[in-house]
Amino acid sequence: MKFIVLALLCVVAYAAAQAEPEAIEEYHGSPRFRRDDSKGSVVITGTKPLSGPERRPSLDIDYKQHIHEKNGWRTDAFGGMNIRPGQSVQPHAGLSFDRDFKKGHIGGFGGAQRLPGGRISPTFGVQGGFRFRRDVNDVESEEMGY
Repeated sequence: MKFIVLALLCVVAYAAAQAEPEAIEEYHGSPRFRRDDSKGSVVITGTKPLSGPERRPSLDIDYKQHIHEKNGWRTDAFGGMNIRPGQSVQPHAGLSFDRDFKKGHIGGFGGAQRLPGGRISPTFGVQGGFRFRRDVNDVESEEMGY
């Protein structure tokens, strides 16, 4: 049975490769407009720590609203709740910012969360990353031995 399915997939792939590409028609419709990002979004994040004293999973449900964008910097406000097994729901709110560069990004966040005893716990963080990409032409020249 597996052989028949594999053979059928190979026949479909071969037929698709042999088909002639269709002519692409030029589109002369109405102009396109940029999407409005002011609506915000709902973000759901699940976390399960693999080590440390607190290994219970947690679930964050946030509403994220875009509030500012200028010179490549983007700022968002968020608010929501944190759900952990055996504890009451804990609300939290904060701000996040980020900026994308040609070969990386940098960002950070700050916020506060109400703990079960009524205390407010502040949270701050900074993050960043770099992308290392090789040019396709460099890979070809290395393979050819130039």
